[in-house]
Amino acid sequence: MPEREFETYFHRRAGRFAAFYSSEPVARILGRGPLFDRLELAVDTARSLAATRVLDVGCGSGPLFAPLAAQGIHVTGIDPADAMVALAREQAAVFPSLVEVEQRGWEAIEEVDAYDLAVALGVFDYVEDPVALLTRMGRAAPHVVGSFPAPGLRLLLRKVRYGARGVGVHGYRASGFDRLAAGSGLEVAEIHPLGRAGFVAHFRRKAEPTG
Repeated sequence: MPEREFETYFHRRAGRFAAFYSSEPVARILGRGPLFDRLELAVDTARSLAATRVLDVGCGSGPLFAPLAAQGIHVTGIDPADAMVALAREQAAVFPSLVEVEQRGWEAIEEVDAYDLAVALGVFDYVEDPVALLTRMGRAAPHVVGSFPAPGLRLLLRKVRYGARGVGVHGYRASGFDRLAAGSGLEVAEIHPLGRAGFVAHFRRKAEPTG
């Protein structure tokens, strides 16, 4: 799918995606609880690392901003879709000294060691070259957290629904994370299952050999 068409798809549906995060109780009733579970895992990882700067890749409407800013963490959110960026900037305005939003896709991540942690929630689902994304994130920060949908009926239905609009959706198995990490110059630190929804994986740079 051409990049501009992909951006247009998420631009047109920005409000719908943002609504998923409007109420955690409702989301859990509708079976979307993993959206909040992965947010919590990302925030917990940032806290455990004592992170001060986080890159939020594909930030969408900015659901990660408030919980990170509440910890005093500076967040840079990036997203290519116009409407998503507009919603994200509304959220960022609540934390003017801690959150900034830039309109760009993950392909434009050029920073090196600019952050303590890079996060991509709901992004690897749509990326045809996950190694390229993980590599860029791993250059920008020594730790990376990403969410990954698992194969199964849930993913199959998404493939049909999104495929009708020209958007590809990709599934991942836990057994493939070591290979994905190795191809990106990283290693797997932790994998957190999200039930049928998939996984949240924490990657880190490999330790430099000593001696």
